[in-house]
Amino acid sequence: AMQEDTEGDADVHLARHAATNPVARDLLARRLHARVRRLAAAFLRNAADADDASQLAMLAILRALSTFRGESKLEAWADRIAVRTVVRVARERRLASVRGHGGVDPDALATPAHDAPGAEALPSALRVYLDALPEVRRTVLVLRHALDYSVQEVAELTGVSVNTVKDRLLCAREDVRKMVRREAALRGPLRGSEP
Repeated sequence: AMQEDTEGDADVHLARHAATNPVARDLLARRLHARVRRLAAAFLRNAADADDASQLAMLAILRALSTFRGESKLEAWADRIAVRTVVRVARERRLASVRGHGGVDPDALATPAHDAPGAEALPSALRVYLDALPEVRRTVLVLRHALDYSVQEVAELTGVSVNTVKDRLLCAREDVRKMVRREAALRGPLRGSEP
């Protein structure tokens, strides 16, 4: 507990200095950047959009430094700001895509180079199934299972009730199961398996 208090105090000190000191701001940005970029990549379909969203999220975090009080870890506080920013960007990009491409997003067919661990058993990359989900379902699924937020925290981050989060999670899981079953049935038995 004493070490956590010391870390919390150091984080508050760093945040206060980063609000006005470019060296401290650079140190904090380096500490958080990879984490924010991974979070953005979990929500957005292509690398350029994830890069843009992570930059916007980092700017939002840096602008909000004066509000950090050390009530949680600096990373958890930054995650909340980043999630809100990235979800907003994802929503804006999706709306722009629907308007600009007649509802067809060409990036939806892209498969990222690295899949989630354990995804080998799936007929397709996990990202393909996530991309096929409606945005609100994908958002809660990623927040809950990929980023390990509690249902209560997901509700707070997305601005909906706990029951709505639970409903969206159940629907998202069932949607993914159906897609996996459908694709597995279309592919038939794997080569080398017993008939």
